[in-house]
Amino acid sequence: MRSEAIEDTVSRRGAFLESAFARLREGALEILSPTRCAACERPGSLLCDRCRSELSLIDPRHACTACGAPFGELVCTECRGSPTGLDLCLAAAAFEGPLRRVIRVYKDAGERRLAETLAGLIADAVARAQRAAPQRYRGVLLESDAIVFVPVTQAALRRRGFDHMEAVAHALARMSSVPVLDALAKRGSADQRALDRVERRASTEGVYEIVADVRGLRLTLIDDVITTGATMQAAADALRGAGAVEIAGLAVARVW
Repeated sequence: MRSEAIEDTVSRRGAFLESAFARLREGALEILSPTRCAACERPGSLLCDRCRSELSLIDPRHACTACGAPFGELVCTECRGSPTGLDLCLAAAAFEGPLRRVIRVYKDAGERRLAETLAGLIADAVARAQRAAPQRYRGVLLESDAIVFVPVTQAALRRRGFDHMEAVAHALARMSSVPVLDALAKRGSADQRALDRVERRASTEGVYEIVADVRGLRLTLIDDVITTGATMQAAADALRGAGAVEIAGLAVARVW
């Protein structure tokens, strides 16, 4: 009994010291390189209150539930009622202003701490939708069996050194208690950012490979930005073809 008590004490002290060293390390880094807003470089936080207040949040009461466009409650001019592969879709904000800059800094400048910030925007959007339009967004995320992220290409992974949506997925999992399932792999290496709607549709056909068992699962599929919806549709089609029974799409931003 005494040896167990000693081991427990040592373990607790070790955890305390590890936590203390982590705080000291973070404090030292903050002194050497203070945290700044990714959108405006104001010191203090990764997304300052002013820039956060300038986000063009999407009102879930009026958004298209098929493609996440801000104004598609009755007739969506973006997807025009075409199948999107998703049972439900929700984006947090329009891809403009501060949010556009934040996502660029996260993906292309490698500020990995922004994963938590972007996951928080998704979680906040889900909470707003549940409050404002519970009938339209019933069970979104929280009744899912797993979170699946849209993966990057191998070329992007080598260039950035990390999969930006995998990091967001794990942050969202911590917030929601819904586990992450690494279910998709992406073939090819084309960058879609310069492609138009038709080219995006063509470039995403058959590019996703299923690498985990998704049969019978209700999934939440997440991505950073929905532009035409082609990426979400291709990923959702692959998951559904492998046996997923329900797929909701969540994104940080929607091009509008």
